[in-house]
Formats: sequence, C-alpha cells, structure tokens
Amino acid sequence: MVGVGREDARSGPRVPQWYAGRSVLVTGATGFLGLAVVEKLLRSCPKIGTIYMLVRPKRGQDPQERLEAYVSNVIFSKVREEQPDFARHLSVIGGDVSSPDFQLEEQDIEALRRDVSVVFHCAASVRFDDSLRQAVNTNVVGTKCVLQLAEQLPNLQVFMYISTSFCHSDHQVTEERLYPAKADPEKVMNIVSSMDDELLELITPKMLGNLPNTYALTKNLTEELVARYSDRLPIVIVRPSIVGPVWKEPLEGWAANMNGPIGFFIAGGKGVLKVMMAHLNLTVDTIPVDCAANVIIIVAWHVAETRQPSPYVCNITTGDQNRITWGDIMKHLMKINTTEVPLRPVLWYNEAIVTTSLVWYTICHFFLEVLPAHIFDFFIRLSGRKPFLVHVNNRLNSAKIMVRYYVLHEWTFINKNVVSVYESMAPEDKEIFYFNVKELDYYDYCKKSIIGAKLYLLNESIDDIPGDVRYMRRMYYLHVVVRTLFYGLLLWVLYSMSEPALEMVETEMEYLTSVFYGAPIIRALADDDPVSSTMLPDDVVDVINS
Repeated sequence: MVGVGREDARSGPRVPQWYAGRSVLVTGATGFLGLAVVEKLLRSCPKIGTIYMLVRPKRGQDPQERLEAYVSNVIFSKVREEQPDFARHLSVIGGDVSSPDFQLEEQDIEALRRDVSVVFHCAASVRFDDSLRQAVNTNVVGTKCVLQLAEQLPNLQVFMYISTSFCHSDHQVTEERLYPAKADPEKVMNIVSSMDDELLELITPKMLGNLPNTYALTKNLTEELVARYSDRLPIVIVRPSIVGPVWKEPLEGWAANMNGPIGFFIAGGKGVLKVMMAHLNLTVDTIPVDCAANVIIIVAWHVAETRQPSPYVCNITTGDQNRITWGDIMKHLMKINTTEVPLRPVLWYNEAIVTTSLVWYTICHFFLEVLPAHIFDFFIRLSGRKPFLVHVNNRLNSAKIMVRYYVLHEWTFINKNVVSVYESMAPEDKEIFYFNVKELDYYDYCKKSIIGAKLYLLNESIDDIPGDVRYMRRMYYLHVVVRTLFYGLLLWVLYSMSEPALEMVETEMEYLTSVFYGAPIIRALADDDPVSSTMLPDDVVDVINS
C-alpha cells in the first residue's frame, strides 16, 4: 500500500478538494447505505460536481418528481440548513439494472461519459428469502450491466462494488483478499435465464452449499464477476458487516427502515418478540451507517490518489478494534428500553428469552408468541377492528429464522487496509470523515438507536420521557402480577393433579410392602430373634447381638 507523506497530512482537508468539481454515479441511492453516501458527499464535499443517481423508474413519476420526493427525506435536513440549494448537485437517471431490457437514454449515457469518474455500486437486493432467480437477476446480472456501463466511461478512476463481509461466511476468518467463488457467475446467470422456477428451486440447496441464503451466494458470485473486470477497470471491493443506525451525524440514531437489527430492537421493545435463538457469548460485528459511508468515500479517494492495484479489497468492519457480544447488546437495550427510553405503547413488558436450544425455542415460541397472538387477535376481532398480531408474529418468526445462522455463528474480519487508510489521513479529514470505531461507546450508541427508532421509524415523541418511564414501570408491575398469578395457578394445578397420583403411589406401596413381607426370607428376618443364626455366620451374629 502506498502511504501519504507527513507533509501532505498537515496540509489540511484534501478529500473535499479532490471531490470538488468531480461527478460520481451512485446506484442504490434510495437504499439505507446509498442515502448515507449521497448525503455525506453533499454535506462534506459542497463543491462536488454532479451526483448521478441510477434509480428504478416509477410509474406516474418523472425524474424531477422522483428527485423532489428523494430530497424530502429527513436525512437531508442538516444539509438543507447548510446548503438550501443542495439539490442542484443531484441528477436522477431512470434505469432498472435487474431488468432484461436495461437501457439508458442516449442523453443520460452521454452525460455519464462526459462527467463521471467514480462509480459507487450500492444497488442490491438484501432480502435473505429471495428466490435464486430474483437474487441472481438483481445482484449478479444487475452488477454486470453496471460494469458494462462503466466500461463506456473514459474518465473512470474508481469502480467501487459494495459487497458484504458475510459472502464468505464459510470461512471463519475473512481477510481483505479475493476468495474463490462458489460457482462460475456467468454459468449461473445462464442457468437462471434458461431454467424454469421449479427446477431452480430444486437445485438451489445444491447451489447454496454451506452458505445460508441466496443473498450471500449472489454476493459471493458477484465478487468474482467484478474481479474479472480488474484488467479493464479500477476495481475496488468493500465489504461492510452489519450496518446499523447513524452514530454521530447527520441525525443520531437515524435508520432508513426496520430491516436488519433495528427491526428486532423495536420488536423486543414493543413486547412482540418474546423468544429468540442466539448465542449470547458470541461476538457481533456491526458498523454504523455513517462510518460505512465515510469509509466508502475515503477509500475511493485513496485508491484514485495512490493508484492501488486492481482489485483493491477492504473489510468495513470493527474487527478486533472494539468487540462486543450479542449478550452485551441485549443487556444494553433491555436497560435502556425499560428505564431510560421506553417505546410506547407496548404490547407487553420487554423480557425476552434467549436460547440456543431449538426444542426450548419452539415451546416458548408457541406459548409466549403464537398463542397470545391468536388470543389478542380474537378480542381485537370482537371489538370490530382488523386483527394484525398473528400476521406480525408470522413475519417476525420468518425474520428470526432467516437471521438464525448469523446469531449462532461467529467470524473474525481482518480490516488492516481500512485501518491503514485511516492512519494515512490528514487530521482534518479524520474529523470530517470519521470512522475510528475504537471511540464507539456501545451503550451510548444503543441509546441513540432507540431514540432514533422512536423518532424516525415509529413517529413517537421523546418530549415526555419521564412519563414513558412511568408507563413502562406500570407495565413491569402488570408483568410481575400476571407472571405470579400464572406460576401460582400452575403450582395449584400440579398440586391438584398430585393428590390422585399420591393416592395411587400409596396403594402401590402398600401392595409392594405386603408382597415384600410375604417372602420367606423376610418372614424369617421378622421373627423375634434379631438375626437368625441359620442365615448368618456365628461370629457375625455374636457381634450384632452384642
């Protein structure tokens, strides 16, 4: 790796200057990570050229309407205050790369050829339950279309593919290098295009091998596909781990949707999630979305400036810099949700059971989630309203099954390249594009995430936190009362059932005793003589009788 000289590191922030007047193309700009990348470029590189955003066309909306809807997102509130005319840097290009007839308008292609020098390919389907056809068409075929588009850009300096740290999850240790793909991506694309759905469903388990889902498989295949273009394009592959809500800016705790860990945080806080399969002692690797966006922007600059060999690979992870376990996160969330920042209203008090036993999980799931959901929905239906809890419970259970693989396994991610890039940055750039996860206080981060969920996902107020805490305390008392009554009823039932059982045992014991004492040897022992001399040696009898 080529380092940056000390004298350069003292010359002030260089990254915003490098992006000044430079145009970039961002795919997946409407997604969680894509939004964070676009917002950061606009706010921290105010002299940037044009940010072209390749988005799927929406029926009934022209590009200008799409742009107006896009910039109204709350994530742009800070940059809107600082730069009211920030939208002039944005340009929407309609195009669905997963469509078999993907084609851009000629004027759009001309603009990209003229302007773009960096491509951030963030677009992907992140659904774990996609069929093989859906996942391949979006993640593999779609990326090939973007690569072919990038080949037409004469000024291209960086093509960055956003992968995932878990696409090589069959390796316990993931280094910053390429790994052999599970199959030839070109052959897989041909199979998917020529085979019907029924046959594809049959071969999917064989294709997956020891990977958990089609998302991981297609990301695995796409890395190989992207790497094959490294002799023609300046390829960079970055692998974020679990991307969480915003840590610092622009809005602490913001998340675009309930996908990922934040959805489970909310389900637990609302009292809907009552049991979970997880190994609490295992380390979890998570990265705040603002840190991930900063790394993406910085690595593109670094590779272009230092001319790193293609392909350049780095893992956007915490690695061994700031480890935490699932158990620690759950303790933090439990304490915050019940004593500091409760969600409101809740179905029940937040006290989830966590286990690694499938049998115990199944039992608890039925009695604590399935049965109560049907009971609640029954009364909701009686009240004339539309029942919803069974549906929510079914979706939550499907999500728990999909993430089970990740909460029952542990990985080590090597991130030396990211650490090295950070150390080479100017102090001013480190301040603007922070991603030193050693400074991350997980308790504080969990608290920000809960507040962000209340504000931006649940539309709950944080103006009366003391009132919310009192509300949660009442729910706790109700929880204790109900639990006490339940265990009291259970003990009473067991006791009631035990009376006939005790009578039966007594009868059996009397019968066995009569049979026992009817035996000749027992009758002999029961004579007036303490011990019969005909049964024991004389010396033993003498000792006993004495």
